[in-house]
Amino acid sequence: MAWAVPEIAVAHSPIEGVNDFYNGLLHPVFVPAHLMLLVGLGLFLGLQGYRRVEAALPVFFVATVVGLMASTVGGGMATETIVLIWAVLVGLLIAAAPTLAPAWSWAVAAVAGVVLGFDSAQTELSGRPLIMALAGSGVGICLLPLYPMMLVGRFAEVTWLRIGVRIIGSWIAASALLTLALSLVSTR
Repeated sequence: MAWAVPEIAVAHSPIEGVNDFYNGLLHPVFVPAHLMLLVGLGLFLGLQGYRRVEAALPVFFVATVVGLMASTVGGGMATETIVLIWAVLVGLLIAAAPTLAPAWSWAVAAVAGVVLGFDSAQTELSGRPLIMALAGSGVGICLLPLYPMMLVGRFAEVTWLRIGVRIIGSWIAASALLTLALSLVSTR
């Protein structure tokens, strides 16, 4: 009967038995809005081609650190809506598959990094556990888009794969839009 007793729900709940760094590392995987934006960002950058966006990755890494540092000051603000809006926009960019100037790719990566870092606030932690959790989140956020980016970049010449990636982009946009709509309706 112990399973029938509800526990307190926390938006950024830690995984029992895992230290703060690994909780932070896994955080982007367990928050659907983060996962949609990170996979979408990787697909978007992969479609643009590595040579066109090679500076976008360092920009993304620095922006993520800036967002994580800002989350310690402004933590607790509801920024998941902004993450979902950005996931919709990135998903639509993937679906449209425009070839953008590198500066636009850097801008997309920079905004995604700041938004994801800022939304990774851990309001229930302080001191060393907070630093470890944010460091883990930073590593997770920075590593996750590399996988879809490299996969798409490796097979960029295959026409049917590019079409498949555009379909996945439209799914990301639709999923983020539905999640956004449900979150807005539930706040009323």
